[in-house]
Amino acid sequence: MEAVVRRSVAAALAKDEATGLGRSSESLLAGAMARALTYVNRKQVARQAQPKLQARLVVLSASGDSAAQYMNYMNVFFTSQKLNIPVDVCMVGQDSGLLQQGSDITGGLYIKVSQLGELLQYLTWLFLPGPAVRRMLGAPPPVRVDYRAACFCHRQLVDVGYVCSVCLSIFCKFNPVCTTCHSVFKAPGKPPTKKKKLVEGRK
Repeated sequence: MEAVVRRSVAAALAKDEATGLGRSSESLLAGAMARALTYVNRKQVARQAQPKLQARLVVLSASGDSAAQYMNYMNVFFTSQKLNIPVDVCMVGQDSGLLQQGSDITGGLYIKVSQLGELLQYLTWLFLPGPAVRRMLGAPPPVRVDYRAACFCHRQLVDVGYVCSVCLSIFCKFNPVCTTCHSVFKAPGKPPTKKKKLVEGRK
């Protein structure tokens, strides 16, 4: 099995290098999750009167955040929430704020595996059982979720920013023209200053 997986991965990498797809540094994880949701939705529609599938997504990643695809991730997370599909995330070696947000939004499980040797144990102990059985297994306590958004100009997490009122794009600094939907905004003016009244004291 290991030899077959190695040959398949090598063939896929060679094909990407030949077609030029391997030069892209962006993660395709958001697209893969959207495709998985499409597949689940198609299966749900085909079942019609039968009981609904208890579907869930399990994401195994070691690539960290990809703020350039922030909107794609958010669309996937809210679609999963609407379809009642939890997104379980297993991060290897590093954290991902976006996937952590998605796991919390959809009611899934987020686990960071610090050492590669622990991966199989986490996959069989926490990710293989369903959400109902998982509560009885003594899962690790949930971590504090960082809900900061990534700005569309520098792809960095911001505490306070400017939001486009048309397409909801987020910017860390004021921009007179939205780079996403090209809406034009007025520059923020100075706040009005109140004139101080002089009060003459009586002698």
